[in-house]
Amino acid sequence: MGTTDATEMARSGGLDLKSAISTFGLLALAYYSFKLFKALRTGFTGPLNKIPGPLLNRVSGLPWMVQIIKGKAFERSAEYIKQYGDIVRVAPDLIIVSDAESVRQVLVGMDLRKSVVYERFRQDPEAPSLFTIRDRTDYRTRRRFLSHGFSVSYLKGLEPLMLKCIKALEEFLDEQCARAGGKATVDSWSLTGRIAFDIMSETAFGGSFEMVRNGEHPIRKRVSDSIKRMSMYQLLPFLKYVPFMPPFQDRELRRLVDEIIDRRRSTGDKIGKPDILQLLLDAHSENPEQYNEKILIAEMFMFLVAGGETSGSTLTFALMLLLNHPEAYDKVVREVRERFPDASSPVTDEETTDLPFLTAVLKETLRMMPPGAAGLYRQADEDIILRDRLIPAGIRITAQTTVLQLDEKEWPDADKFVPERWLSEYKGKTANEKTAWYPFSAGSRSCIGKQ
Repeated sequence: MGTTDATEMARSGGLDLKSAISTFGLLALAYYSFKLFKALRTGFTGPLNKIPGPLLNRVSGLPWMVQIIKGKAFERSAEYIKQYGDIVRVAPDLIIVSDAESVRQVLVGMDLRKSVVYERFRQDPEAPSLFTIRDRTDYRTRRRFLSHGFSVSYLKGLEPLMLKCIKALEEFLDEQCARAGGKATVDSWSLTGRIAFDIMSETAFGGSFEMVRNGEHPIRKRVSDSIKRMSMYQLLPFLKYVPFMPPFQDRELRRLVDEIIDRRRSTGDKIGKPDILQLLLDAHSENPEQYNEKILIAEMFMFLVAGGETSGSTLTFALMLLLNHPEAYDKVVREVRERFPDASSPVTDEETTDLPFLTAVLKETLRMMPPGAAGLYRQADEDIILRDRLIPAGIRITAQTTVLQLDEKEWPDADKFVPERWLSEYKGKTANEKTAWYPFSAGSRSCIGKQ
């Protein structure tokens, strides 16, 4: 059909452009009117209508998403809880809880399933790690299998490998001080992160990255960048399909992980006592369908993140708090030197059980600056009751454990660094690890590496 024929058709009514535009406009109006009606109905009717929160957040999840993207979710949670109470609605289908009773009920009492958002943290949608599995049965099976690598007896067997990494750290610091004439300034954030990655890689993957000696390794930055990217794509999934955005799966990180696996497979060395990598490789050999290559990669990535970044940041925060509180710093130094008068002797795990103040410092650090400050995400699979309020099935619930750990009702002088609260009663309150302290989560989904 030529141009003239098309023009004639339009003139004769065969193609009414104005009618088509009008029809499209009416359909669009009807669609968005329905969406608005649905948002208003969801926001202002039903059981969640009784839960307080910002007005706009009732009808749209966008305001809360913006806070997460800006890295302000924790601060905003604390503000909302102070303004509205211990249970707050922050999105049409999301509430946050921060009181000890509700948090305990969500994580332990009802042991709610992990939220659907964890599925978006997967490097591969078909390969959930222990951290991102939502199915209860699959999780129990995977955890039972991996727990062999976290038993007390097994961890004790890894002490020589850990001491090797710590010795490298001591030598590095001595070298820095010698070069600077006795005293040296070091980047503690970088250094604690590097020693954490060295210990994790030495004990879990059969070989240290040697970051303390050689400086940063590409894998650490890749892991850090990947975490940020996953967090962004978890909030805005459509970004994965934008051409100029970096891919969701980091190909270079995958290559580095593949190198670790190939090196182990090529040597055939099981390093005497199987580490996490060997456990995964053996499982893959025995049951390639259940523990396929994708699962192996997913678990390795999970251990890289969980074993390196969290430990490194906690050590840095502990150092920062001690240096800002000289009296506490002096107490730690005295306790350690009295327990180990010979500085050249190795320190074993068994011997550290008799360092109560140092233990209190670490617990207080984890109370004030836990790795997972944004809270723990869960979801109601059926209608539940929290604080006499009905929470319908399908609603997402964030247990805001960090707000709880800074709650004056549970922790007198909550915003102050007081390690002594872990040693005896402080201002009439005893530190309660079971109901108001969750740096390792709780219930069936508690951290497998807590020990």
